[in-house]
Amino acid sequence: MRMTNVCLILSADEEGNCSPQTFEKNYEAVFRPLLTFLYSHPKFPLAVSFSGLQLEWYASKHPEAIQVMRDLTSRKQVEVLGGGYYSPIFPILFPVDRSGQIEKMTSLLRSTVGKRPCGMSLYGSIWDPTLVTTFQSCGMEYALLDSTLIPAKNLCAHPLITSEQGKTLKILPTYKNLIPEEDESPESWIERINNFAKKKRSQAEFFDSEKVVSICFSFEKFASFVKSRCFAYIASCFDISMESTSGVNFVLPQTVAKNSDYFERTYIPAGMDWQIARRAVTPFETVENKSRFPLTIHDYLNAYPQNRRLYQRMMYISMLVTQCKGGDKMRKLSASEKLWEAQSGFNFVTMPCGIPPTEQKVQESYRALNEAERLIRDAKEFKESLTSFDYNGDGKNEYICQMEKYHAVISLNAGQITEFDIIRSCANYAANLSRIAKFDGSNDLYQRGMFIEHLIEPSEIENFKSSGTSSGLLFSNMHFSEKKFDSKRNEIQMESRGEFSSIKLPVQLRKNYIAFSSGITIQYILKNESPMELDAYFVVELNFAKTKFSSLKSASQYSVELIHGENREQVPESGIFSAADGVSFFQITDNSDKKTFVVEPNEDSGLCTREIVFYRPDEYEKTTESSRTMCVSLYWHVQLAPGMEKEKTINLSVVQAKKKN
Repeated sequence: MRMTNVCLILSADEEGNCSPQTFEKNYEAVFRPLLTFLYSHPKFPLAVSFSGLQLEWYASKHPEAIQVMRDLTSRKQVEVLGGGYYSPIFPILFPVDRSGQIEKMTSLLRSTVGKRPCGMSLYGSIWDPTLVTTFQSCGMEYALLDSTLIPAKNLCAHPLITSEQGKTLKILPTYKNLIPEEDESPESWIERINNFAKKKRSQAEFFDSEKVVSICFSFEKFASFVKSRCFAYIASCFDISMESTSGVNFVLPQTVAKNSDYFERTYIPAGMDWQIARRAVTPFETVENKSRFPLTIHDYLNAYPQNRRLYQRMMYISMLVTQCKGGDKMRKLSASEKLWEAQSGFNFVTMPCGIPPTEQKVQESYRALNEAERLIRDAKEFKESLTSFDYNGDGKNEYICQMEKYHAVISLNAGQITEFDIIRSCANYAANLSRIAKFDGSNDLYQRGMFIEHLIEPSEIENFKSSGTSSGLLFSNMHFSEKKFDSKRNEIQMESRGEFSSIKLPVQLRKNYIAFSSGITIQYILKNESPMELDAYFVVELNFAKTKFSSLKSASQYSVELIHGENREQVPESGIFSAADGVSFFQITDNSDKKTFVVEPNEDSGLCTREIVFYRPDEYEKTTESSRTMCVSLYWHVQLAPGMEKEKTINLSVVQAKKKN
């Protein structure tokens, strides 16, 4: 009877915290003692998967560890797996970015451990069949995938092989259920592995082929494993004369890929690790997939709008980098580097729990993407533009403003600005969350962006000021239609119709955007189309997301000043502030990035400000503060006779904040 081959793999790239403190902690707790053990047990094989940032850090801070790794690799005791340098989610990248990330990681491995990898790991086992051609073109012979992605009929204790467009890739399934349990005896663990291998049958049984199972450990799991009785037993067996234990033979993945006499043919549909998949149905809840279709990374992005908006921005920058021909090559290379940095899987999914990352990581990604766009602009002569195309893949065109100081996306859904990136060293001010009752105590029934309109009954205006949301959804959750688009004048005209109040008075709102180098002008024309008088409050809401997270619970990132009557007033940092009327000017200053947003209505208005705090579960399932938004609303009391119109204009400018004396 043949023995069961077992591949042990340490996946060191699942650490979402890429700080030097985390790297040092893991080095001292796991990696350094592991290298000592491996060097003294030359028959013990182990595969290791790093992120590029981890390996760079080890090479810089602990070159002695890299030299030991180099020695262990040269004697074919340790195999270092390849992958993407920034641990990206490959299916959501353009092929050129997939190849670029893999080659960057491969070059790093050749310069550090001295060997080009022949296999690779995927962040979160996020897979798509189209990856086969890219992986093979980059010299990858096999990839590791979580066993939950493999169709049940093809899941056997043998390596697999899959094909796409005439190209093939070997797949080694990894089994989380075979990680030894706490206090499990070595005999029980090895028996469990052998029994598992016997149950997984395939056509290969006719040929008496070797059984193979791969077990992948995170740093945390491996730290527990090395302290277990199972590891102590294995270590005692791996002296100079012994290489196997009780019918189990430990080997490297590359040995399996090169020497196995049978590969099970299979087609693996798009999918991802089960821990991510169970979070891809209902936001922030664990739901098992009961459909017959596997869930993909696109299901995940659809469940979390904030992640999808980041993905859309990433796709746009990738397009700009790809289409940049000529110009400064060094700037283009630097732009690609910033783009790849933003593509890190840690910026989209937190492993191993599978929830979205913190808003801090999202904003760090936007900063990297904005820097990439700045470099592309500097690489060639930049020209301001206003274009229209389906930016977010919803079947409707959005308007993309490429101005000197900012990049903005204007949507016909609510006619609002859904993305507002300040190009020079800033993030996305429109990347706001919306409240979820389970975590925040109330629901926002519309997406919080910039220049959202509400029409509110006079009896409801005080409730709006106190709650920060509208009970009605007139205009704030309606679709506008395009009436005019003029790319030469950087102008967009749109309109929407609805019915106001319980008596359903028909009203129309026309909304005109005019973009200029340092800001945007918005003109409103509200028309009463009913045979009765319209008595309401017209509200324009702007939301500024938190973009700096050095200390989440410190003083507000923003300060607000206004001209009220003839007096200049400073709005208190906490609580709700309201001025019933007489506001002719106000400015919102980002104290972190030293930017000021100057807002000037053409007519004096009322003003209400409040800071909204959002809470979300962290990786330990504990609800904690995730982000904040400074919500500023201008409002006017309008009384319109039948068929009459009212015009309002708001001018938003972005300027450098003045230094305080």
